[in-house]
Amino acid sequence: MPEVETVVRSLRKRLPGRRIKNVEIFDPKLAALDTERLRGRRIRAVSRSGKEIVLDLSAPRRPLWLCVHLRMTGRLLWAATAALGERHLRARFTLTRGALLFYDARRFGVVRLAESPADFAPPGVEILAAEFTPAKLAKLLAGSAMPLKPWLLRQDRIVGCGNIYASEVCHAAGLDPRRPAGSLTPVEIRRLHRETRRIFAKAIECGGTTIDNFMDCEGQCGNYRSHLKVYEREGERCLRRGCPGEIARLVQAGRSTYFCPVCQTAAPIRRVSGSKPRPGPTKSRTGRRPER
Repeated sequence: MPEVETVVRSLRKRLPGRRIKNVEIFDPKLAALDTERLRGRRIRAVSRSGKEIVLDLSAPRRPLWLCVHLRMTGRLLWAATAALGERHLRARFTLTRGALLFYDARRFGVVRLAESPADFAPPGVEILAAEFTPAKLAKLLAGSAMPLKPWLLRQDRIVGCGNIYASEVCHAAGLDPRRPAGSLTPVEIRRLHRETRRIFAKAIECGGTTIDNFMDCEGQCGNYRSHLKVYEREGERCLRRGCPGEIARLVQAGRSTYFCPVCQTAAPIRRVSGSKPRPGPTKSRTGRRPER
């Protein structure tokens, strides 16, 4: 979410008020997009819904929104001209004065149209929304036997937490990522809530985290990477003051989890009904792509 919010904020400086003159699709995966409905539409506003970038193209009695999910490697770049640019260009939106270019090396990104806000409403609660309170978090966690870190990635619970930030949040809150989510105490839930809000606010302030290819619409990289405490630091010293531990890595639900076996496992893992112990750390692999 911090990366998507960063892109949205940069697009707000460029897009509102411009009209879409033409749309060109260069990837068969995006061929279903009805480009005729986009031509001539004026961009009224740019917003974020969960992990989607939403362009409001509505006109009187003609509601329409363009939704873009960047996934792993998608990028939306602003260009002063409509030049093709580099490889991996999947779509080009020629605007009055400039163009919006959609790049996606791995082609996982999604570009779609919506006719109602309900079509792009996030399934869970937004992390920075007023309704995301410790009480709301406690209600969502209650009874869950899922390990905490994979639980944080569930977009039907809280929206916008990717793989990097889930590991960072667990470490900042001093919580074992293998703990059943429903086993957290009220004190731990308040700590989890506080650290989640703090980390996401800071990540947005830093323009997101660039591990591989993330950048905003003007090609600027995010610098939250310098604030990461555990992600991709396997075998390195834990940065928590006074902790002698080393960062370990394990795989949960097919994603890498980084944590400190010392300061994040001070208390025994309490299991809720139906939960099972999780495996310990596994040997690190090389050449992994970032898992946001």
